[in-house]
Amino acid sequence: MPAYLIEELRNDSELEGVSLNSFVTRIFSNHIQWERYERKVGLLPMTRPFLKEVLNQMSEEQVTSLAHKIEKDSFKNILRFMNENTQLEDFFRFLRTWLTASWMQHNIEIKEGSYHRFNIQHDLGIKWSLYVKTLVSELCHDVLNITVDVSIDENLISLTFEE
Repeated sequence: MPAYLIEELRNDSELEGVSLNSFVTRIFSNHIQWERYERKVGLLPMTRPFLKEVLNQMSEEQVTSLAHKIEKDSFKNILRFMNENTQLEDFFRFLRTWLTASWMQHNIEIKEGSYHRFNIQHDLGIKWSLYVKTLVSELCHDVLNITVDVSIDENLISLTFEE
């Protein structure tokens, strides 16, 4: 690896307060779990202000229709492309990877034998929350044959998967 790349990686790892090895492992993991699939499945990066503005110009009915009719099928295909299995653990891994790759703040609470809860903090407004609620609910119903409890507000989405 060229020396200038190693130096840049070392600088970034120091800024984040982690070892170079941990930092590079995270980069490689992100590539293996997400980035190598992005372009192949049609995912595009976009700015937060753009996404928020587009959603704000839509009605709630348009947002739910988008998630229900169009995006659900796209994400079903993405799930199948990235992972042949569509078990609950595979979906959890996909969800964690998506949240990490999209830089959404989140925490995961696991109570063995009871539930998995994903709390997602964002600043995209209620329509983004509605979009994610609809999309995840539909995917869980159609792909996993389960129901997920989803609560939303302006900037928080809470997904609870009962075991």
